[in-house]
Amino acid sequence: MKSTTTPAQPLLIDRAGHAGHLLGNEAIVRGALEAGVAFAAGYPGTPASEINDTFARIAPQRGVVVEYSVNEKLALEMAFAASLAGARSICSMKHLGLLVAGDPLSTIPYIGVEAGMVIVSAADPGCKTSPNEQDQRHLGPMLHLPILDPSTPHQALTMTRFAFELSEETRLPVLLRPTTRVCHTRGAVTFGSLRAPNVRGFVRDPQRYVPVPHNAQEMRVGLQERIGRAGELMAGAGFFDCTGSSTEAILAVGAPAATCADLFGHHDLGDRIALWTLGAVYPLPEAQLARRLDAVDKVLVVEELSPFIEDRVRNLCAVHGLRTEILGQRTGHLTEIGEQTPERLEAAIGRAFEVELTPRDQPAQAPVQSRPPTLCSGCPHRATFLAARTAFGEEQLYFNDIGCYTLGYGPPLDTADALVCMGAGFSLAAGVSRMTGQRTVGFLGDSTFFHAGMPALLNAIKEDVNMVAVVLDNQTTAMTGFQASPSLPRNGSASIAAIARALGASHVEAVDSYDLPETVAAFRRAREARGVSVIVVERACPVDEARQQGPGTTLPLFEIDHDRCRACGRESLDLRCTQCVTTGFERQLARGCAARGANSSTPLAPCSTECPLSLCIQGYAGHIAAGEYVEAWGHIADRCALPESVCRVCHQPCEAACVRQGVDGSVAINELKRFVVEWAAERPDTTIEPEREPAHGLKVAVAGAGPAGLAAARDLALRGYDVTLYDAAERPGGLLTHGIPAYRLPPEAVQRDLAQILGLGVAFVGNTRLGRDVTVAGLLEQGFDAVFLALGAARAATLDLAGADLPDSPAQVSALEYLASVARGSAVDTGRRVVVIGGGNAAIDTARTGRRLGAEQVTIACIEADDEMPAIRSEIAAAKQEGIAVRTGVRPVRLGSKGVCCVAVGDAGGGEFLLDADQIVLAIGQQPDLDCLEPKSIALTQTDDGHIRIDPATGATSHPLVFAGGDLTGGERTVTGAIAAGQRAAWGIDRSLRGAETANRRPPPARVAPLAHPPAPSPADAAFQSARVEAHELPPDTRVSDFREVAGRLSEAEARAEATRCLLCGACGNCRACIDLFACPALVEVDGQVDINADLCTGCAVCAQICPNDAIRMVARV
Repeated sequence: MKSTTTPAQPLLIDRAGHAGHLLGNEAIVRGALEAGVAFAAGYPGTPASEINDTFARIAPQRGVVVEYSVNEKLALEMAFAASLAGARSICSMKHLGLLVAGDPLSTIPYIGVEAGMVIVSAADPGCKTSPNEQDQRHLGPMLHLPILDPSTPHQALTMTRFAFELSEETRLPVLLRPTTRVCHTRGAVTFGSLRAPNVRGFVRDPQRYVPVPHNAQEMRVGLQERIGRAGELMAGAGFFDCTGSSTEAILAVGAPAATCADLFGHHDLGDRIALWTLGAVYPLPEAQLARRLDAVDKVLVVEELSPFIEDRVRNLCAVHGLRTEILGQRTGHLTEIGEQTPERLEAAIGRAFEVELTPRDQPAQAPVQSRPPTLCSGCPHRATFLAARTAFGEEQLYFNDIGCYTLGYGPPLDTADALVCMGAGFSLAAGVSRMTGQRTVGFLGDSTFFHAGMPALLNAIKEDVNMVAVVLDNQTTAMTGFQASPSLPRNGSASIAAIARALGASHVEAVDSYDLPETVAAFRRAREARGVSVIVVERACPVDEARQQGPGTTLPLFEIDHDRCRACGRESLDLRCTQCVTTGFERQLARGCAARGANSSTPLAPCSTECPLSLCIQGYAGHIAAGEYVEAWGHIADRCALPESVCRVCHQPCEAACVRQGVDGSVAINELKRFVVEWAAERPDTTIEPEREPAHGLKVAVAGAGPAGLAAARDLALRGYDVTLYDAAERPGGLLTHGIPAYRLPPEAVQRDLAQILGLGVAFVGNTRLGRDVTVAGLLEQGFDAVFLALGAARAATLDLAGADLPDSPAQVSALEYLASVARGSAVDTGRRVVVIGGGNAAIDTARTGRRLGAEQVTIACIEADDEMPAIRSEIAAAKQEGIAVRTGVRPVRLGSKGVCCVAVGDAGGGEFLLDADQIVLAIGQQPDLDCLEPKSIALTQTDDGHIRIDPATGATSHPLVFAGGDLTGGERTVTGAIAAGQRAAWGIDRSLRGAETANRRPPPARVAPLAHPPAPSPADAAFQSARVEAHELPPDTRVSDFREVAGRLSEAEARAEATRCLLCGACGNCRACIDLFACPALVEVDGQVDINADLCTGCAVCAQICPNDAIRMVARV
């Protein structure tokens, strides 16, 4: 059969003597065509991949049957079957695949072939594309396989053509063993004539073809004769070539033979040393070799990998009594590691033969930037790995496999904790899980799944292993040249998900890796499942798609909005943090993006908007989720003046604003804050010192050592001021020390806060009452440059109820006096039946304190409806747990005998009812005591309701040197609100005394209007929903007996679990997730600015789905 000569198919030129220029792998194909090959099979594996690829391209024109087998064992079995059917056959694979085919390979020589059969197994010295080096030559004597080792493309052609004749003559399969250097070197070849394929047909002969033990024993007897015949034929084939007649020689085998020939020409060694090149490595041409060895004194054996030939040459000398000195790897002249490079060979030749070789002139090499291998732009595997890391967390164990996805190894993808061979991604995951009990993750590609993954998956299902099996289905064998996968639509679309179900997997999901939220959700569902979960991630390789579709394919075009990129949502408030970026935090940002969906961020997270202290809540929540507690503490320590107190008594407006509130419960933000605060308290070495300015000589007096005064004092000290703190009480702390019960706020926690503030050099002067011991005017006259008033609201509101003169009317006391007496340790009279009037925190604190002091019956009566009570919701719930009755919507009207008479709010009929009581505690609010201010010398403008009027942004009063904040000025009466007021006043004082530019170096908490909430996970996104993790509490029946702290703290595992519920809604100025986590080659960073290389971008849009700032947007389709 003559082929038409076409430039497009030079391999099909049918003209003997034609000079071609072919790759070694192409030369092997040409040699097979000249031998009349009729069947070709292979499993792609570099460096042998191009062999079957080339057959696939030219098969229709030559009538060759070609297949990509699903593994090397099948390729070998198919080639053997073709040989039995009378068709010359060839199968190709890399060195690793030959052992995969080891079972049939060891028996085929016994049975014997009919038509010639050649096995091409390419070796890879130096592990250029392989996980190991492997010397297949040892299989020759072990399995009775003739082995040919070509050194050039031309020799690859002639050896292949000869191998078919050798195979038929000996009925043995012949192993052709090119190495990477030969496979991928292009060289001159001389064509022979093409031979038409021929199929003789299968002839039944069970005694020959069925190796039951009796038959196998007979086969073994003839096998030795056949391998002997192979040696004779190989000896006469011209593959042992000798030049030169020196008494010293080099015996070179395989690819190094060509290198030695080049060195001989360059250094003119032909007259000094003989060169013997050997391509027939098993069986050796022993007679010829022995004659040559007898004629020389010294031989340097040059080969790659193990000293296979060197050892046989030594044995040959021993058998024949030759005294020839044999040098090589055994003598240290060469190494068995990697390729024998020209430089290595020059050194070995110089040492072995005591010749000085002048170094070759090397052309100047242009500098080439080192770049590790990476997944292509838009590779779906990258998106899958990102989704897995986002869903499973930092401690997850991942077991990888052989393929493009091996590049999940190392940062930033980090999804390869171990790898061994094809199919073992599942096996390793299963084995580790069975021994450790951990839920592991194993990765395989689609081609590997069909190659070796199905048995591994079936075994895991059979043993009910606790693992997640992930199949990355990109519908091609991309790493080795885009060979077709059985899952490819044009190949019949074998459904991996259907196969997994057929194998017995009950939890199987198929997702698109470009849909990051859904892929993350699938992984989260698999994470929470038990037994074997199978996730098939489907998305065609974009490079292969482009090859199939050809030029002109329309792709989305994306660009970076640099105004959004790395813009902190808090930057407009001058509150951008100085935290360094961490990949752990970025991974949490990616998780939040996946949970919310694309284009769903808002500049400011609602929780931070509502926080009186303007804390970056998503900052510390994200770091906690990542296990980065020092960084989380940094977010809190810098801006929270009283962290120990705040994390216990904050009224939690942030949690009310949380976007999860209406879905599965708000994030336990305050519990997370407490976890970090106490974590840091237990580790003094993690102390974070806020940035502090040098002293500049200005002094400020702060009157009132409650939350507002303490916060102002701390902030002023950090700004370099000399601060003196005055208070009427003996100890600082105000409400924190004297008004909040120990079961909520232990004294030791307050003391840690106070120590931190006083440790800044703040002077405290106790037992000093403003208006009695000092005055505002006097403080200014003493040299203070400003005065901050933080006197609180010390005057309890009263309720004038008729009936107080009745003989059995209950005693009355204010909540402030009641709680302060308890805090001082004074004896406190508590009734048996106590009614607390009021609905705020003081009322709840008083009622719960009463229970602890022995009251048998405690009732709270307030005019507000249940959902309008100003007290913290969790405190109300705790009070009810402790048996305290809460009567809402009622108003006391008079005292009665042994109780208080009340009416329902809005009850015009005036129907009264009696609440039994022998003690009434009034907790209906407080007012500031302004009598301490000297109106004649310091006239401060007041509000209509009796508070000091201030500028809420700065705390400035009507006097230029007097500032005020906290309860003295009205407004929100909470601890965190007072702290924020103190910090704003410190900024206002600094701004007034040193100017805005200086003051703005430490901006105050912001005052912003509430923002619209970003989308929360919808109920359909169940994978992103999880119940709120609550800290443990003392049981109600035991905690009412003493003042031990009721609320515990989250464990580390609980804190991290709860922190992962945070969606990190706000824009982040520290994020580089697209670079640091995704690492797509199309994303480049130049001078700190991220851009997209439009020539590389495939438009997958995954990077846009992990951008917390929505800064990556599609602008067009090109």
